[in-house]
Amino acid sequence: MHPEPLACLNGERMPASEAKIPIWDRGFLFGDAVYEVMRLYAGRMWLEREHMDRLRRSVRELKIEGVDFDRLRDRIDRTIAASGIEEGTVYIQISRGVAPRRHRFPEPGTPPTELIVVGPYDDSATAERRKTGVPLVSAPDLRWKRCDVKSVNLLGNVLANEEAHRADCIEAVLVNPDGVVTEATHSSLLWVRAGRLEGTPEGPGILPGTSRGFILRLARSLGLPFAEAEVTLDELKEADEVLLSGTTLEIVPVTRIDGKPIGDGQPGPIGRSLVEGFAGAISRFRLGDEPIPGASPAPEPAVEA
Repeated sequence: MHPEPLACLNGERMPASEAKIPIWDRGFLFGDAVYEVMRLYAGRMWLEREHMDRLRRSVRELKIEGVDFDRLRDRIDRTIAASGIEEGTVYIQISRGVAPRRHRFPEPGTPPTELIVVGPYDDSATAERRKTGVPLVSAPDLRWKRCDVKSVNLLGNVLANEEAHRADCIEAVLVNPDGVVTEATHSSLLWVRAGRLEGTPEGPGILPGTSRGFILRLARSLGLPFAEAEVTLDELKEADEVLLSGTTLEIVPVTRIDGKPIGDGQPGPIGRSLVEGFAGAISRFRLGDEPIPGASPAPEPAVEA
């Protein structure tokens, strides 16, 4: 039986089922909040620096004041230790705080609401998907225009993911009004054409994925070239391989989109190589070793005209 998730709300630890926030919290009323999710392997946070850097950026971009990141990091460590959870997730959410319901920012000095939840994660179903691959459907990208900020404004993602669920898929490919593929509802999207790994250019249209960034470093260590590129949905369906990446997914091959097979409808060789490489990196991380031995930071990607 899995242990119950443990929450830390504004520094006070309690079972997650007992954590409560006031109705005037701006995260609840306006979605005026940001979040991060990290994986725990052997009780250690995977890609911790990348996740915390992205959280800092989200806080900065939304001009949320009063966040003490040193204290937050200490509270995360203490909550992980108190939970006893070795294999799980760490959820962090920071809102602009509790204040009378007005659209403008609250008065200076209003403390942000800080939530940490450490819970177990069962990877067995996703581990099987990494072997077999998954089908996807497409959906219009209805999200706000700052997808590079990891905010809790996720209604567009929710609507598209529900369409995927009704089609018995775990994800939906999002397509913007110009007909260009952006990413998936809660994961990054990569694809392979002519032996080259490609992905949507970074910018306001997509979240800078921490797993995507790691996969690009992994690809470089394997001698696999990468370039940023824009593709339409029809072009994506003609790719040799398509891949999803994310914190809990890690990396999962895509076998069909809207019923059309990708390649031969089975996980391709590059996807299988990256899945294997990712698994090896995690195994080394569990032992306290470098996930990618000798790897230097990924170079700036080439941009496809």
